[in-house]
Amino acid sequence: MNKKISIILLNYNWKQFNKKCIDSILLQSYQDFEIIFVDNVSTDWSLEEVEKTYEEEIKIKKIIIIKNKENTWFTGWNNLWVKYASKKSEYICLLNNDTTVPKNWLEELIKGIESDGELWAVGSVILDKWYEEEIKNTHFKNKDVFVSTILWENAIEKSIIKNWIMYTNVISWCCVLYKKNIIKKPFPEFYFGYWEDIWLWLYLLITWYKLAICPKSIVNHFWSWSFGKKPSDLKLFYWNRNQIINFLVFYKITTIIKLFPLFIINQMSHLFLDVPLKRIKAKIKSWIWIFNNRKKITSLKNLIQKDRILSDKNMIYILSHKLSDNIFYVKFNRIKLLLIKTANYIFRLYIKLFFWIF
Repeated sequence: MNKKISIILLNYNWKQFNKKCIDSILLQSYQDFEIIFVDNVSTDWSLEEVEKTYEEEIKIKKIIIIKNKENTWFTGWNNLWVKYASKKSEYICLLNNDTTVPKNWLEELIKGIESDGELWAVGSVILDKWYEEEIKNTHFKNKDVFVSTILWENAIEKSIIKNWIMYTNVISWCCVLYKKNIIKKPFPEFYFGYWEDIWLWLYLLITWYKLAICPKSIVNHFWSWSFGKKPSDLKLFYWNRNQIINFLVFYKITTIIKLFPLFIINQMSHLFLDVPLKRIKAKIKSWIWIFNNRKKITSLKNLIQKDRILSDKNMIYILSHKLSDNIFYVKFNRIKLLLIKTANYIFRLYIKLFFWIF
């Protein structure tokens, strides 16, 4: 069972998380791993605290410290294993540092990924400390289907539980273990952060790789603590821009034309959430960036379309394409709930009309 694993942790002024996270990893029942701790130019002395606290582990290279010269955000640090991970590593584990893990977390991930030779990646069940626990825990453990973020709001797929795993088409990327030899770099670096995880599992979906959740592997996640619950201008920009990019690069032109009315409705629906003026500003800024960088997006689209196996029609078949399934946002507002249910019905009717009749 000995398989060398490189666990990647990002730090950017997250002093309140690092020690609890690292301590929980070091106590794992499965010990054949290294921790690659990447610091993105922190200013809160969190790096110095890690260096002092884990001096012995750093000395024996159980923990490897990487000091970035600039903040490369999520995509940059998640790609750093290419340069710094041990050559003996067979698996890469991307783990948010605003987490803690029980003793059997890594052992269960290994059992899961080795239970099926065709699996590319496995993830843990995420138990969040804020309201998202209601969604992730419920969908992954108590329903016949699961829901998670996709080109607009959701993806849906029946789950099949076998041995240690539950086959899915999506993994929560605050924790994922994947085979090192499958992909050289997990993310397009210009995504920076937000929806980059969706890009990766959509790419895996259309290139026909298998993904699974390990129900016995648990991660306790302090959701949004690292960025805060109130959306900043920067967060809204990347969140909106990368969502649009995913829509443009994963579908063929004919499909984009068919889906465009639904996409516009989805974009407009965001304005009814919090800070609408900020969201309008972010959307305008997003489209300007996309226009100015259309060659970069076209290059990414060509790469994806060249590698794809799954057709647009088949991909749409296994995705829900609802306007929203985030019922917990509006569960105390019956009018909004009725509007969402109506919109979801119209979305699905539209999909059937344009993709299964014509």
